[in-house]
Amino acid sequence: MRVKIIDGFKIRNTFDIDFGVLAHHTNTPYLRPGELWLDKAFRAEKKIIISDYLQIKRLRKKYIYEKVKELMRFKVEKGFKIDSLKIKLLKKQGQLKIYLINGKMLRKKLDPNFYFGGHHLAYKYVPKNEVWLDNSVVIKERKYVLIHELYELQMMKKGKGYNDAHDYANAVEKEARRKDGAVYITD
Repeated sequence: MRVKIIDGFKIRNTFDIDFGVLAHHTNTPYLRPGELWLDKAFRAEKKIIISDYLQIKRLRKKYIYEKVKELMRFKVEKGFKIDSLKIKLLKKQGQLKIYLINGKMLRKKLDPNFYFGGHHLAYKYVPKNEVWLDNSVVIKERKYVLIHELYELQMMKKGKGYNDAHDYANAVEKEARRKDGAVYITD
């Protein structure tokens, strides 16, 4: 496989709001067979991200995606403190606390599938009433990740399942990106 380092922010701002950290032609139809695209913001983790991708691919032959995510999560080491992942409290919104967290450490110690951001209704290990933003995300993109996570959390609190809430949050995120100048090929 050939790995191409790309600007994920640009892709999410022009034609694929749901582009993640690593993509392959089997789940991203615009890629050529045998090609992997890695978001340059996560280049420092290239080796482990690709290793995890290959492990997930092997497990997907046997299990559904949710089971694979569960199998990939690590057991927390004795003495590991979730709070050690927190870099900075960015802001409070009522009872909700928004933290910048060490995403690389989180992926290494607990969950190799955590990217961009998350909240307590999507990730059991995130404390209640917290939203986490991955510090690996480029600064100019963090605002959109936060918009996404807050809206997704709001939808899940209203009873939407994760997949539906994620889709709604993508739409709200995309609208915010457009307001700031993003232009999508389909526009």
